[in-house]
Amino acid sequence: MNYIGIFDSGVGGLGIFNEIKKLLPSESILYLADTANCPYGKKTQESIKEICKKNTEFLIEQGAKIIVVACNTASVSALNYLRSEFPGIPIVGVIPVVKTAAEISKNKRIGLLATKTTLNSDYLKGLIKEFCPPEKGFRMYFREAGELVEAVEKIYHLKDQDIEKKVKRNVGSLVFNGVDVIILGCTHFPFLRDQIEKTTGGKIKILDSNGAVARQIARILKNNNQLTLNNLAPEYKFFCTKDKGIFKYLLQTLANTTSDKIYLLKWN
Repeated sequence: MNYIGIFDSGVGGLGIFNEIKKLLPSESILYLADTANCPYGKKTQESIKEICKKNTEFLIEQGAKIIVVACNTASVSALNYLRSEFPGIPIVGVIPVVKTAAEISKNKRIGLLATKTTLNSDYLKGLIKEFCPPEKGFRMYFREAGELVEAVEKIYHLKDQDIEKKVKRNVGSLVFNGVDVIILGCTHFPFLRDQIEKTTGGKIKILDSNGAVARQIARILKNNNQLTLNNLAPEYKFFCTKDKGIFKYLLQTLANTTSDKIYLLKWN
């Protein structure tokens, strides 16, 4: 097994792909964009688990040595389940950086953009209870921003002003409530960072998990003696479950990557 395997409901995980490329330039990567099931945030917990199991099995069959669940919704819904189903391989998830937000917030007002499933998850509620409890003066402001997932997936045909309107609609209430930190609780959202910072006036700290996930992967591979140490060029393979042409365009637009190794999967 020689690859880092990444999957997401679409192209959100390409942000993590970018961070891994920078941090671990010798590592080969498999990326599965489950575009046929995007977005996961509208699905039930049980269906998310089954989808994630199928994605994980596929990446392992293709030679993955570690699995990255590059989706906040999938991570809070299925990460523990996947680890129990596949105990022989490290599985890394993405969780909202609530602890970091609590550490850097000066006024203890923190905003969180996420999908409905993430916001309703027990995992997130546990993080907030541990790191941002109201009895210690913290106030959390939530915004269900599923439409921003679709904005990224359909960025190829949206005008800039349409995207800005969607961002303002989802970020504006957080600004109004005086937050000084906004957590991007979905891997799609960092691709809208410029628009988010424009809406916030550049005065609010914007946090995402992409860099932290890449560093965690590096630590695990090093501890397991699985880092690639040769000087051979890494191999990147991409799979999608729908709309190969659109995924190819988004790969180039969002990850500045072109590839002749993009494959359309037709799940049974």
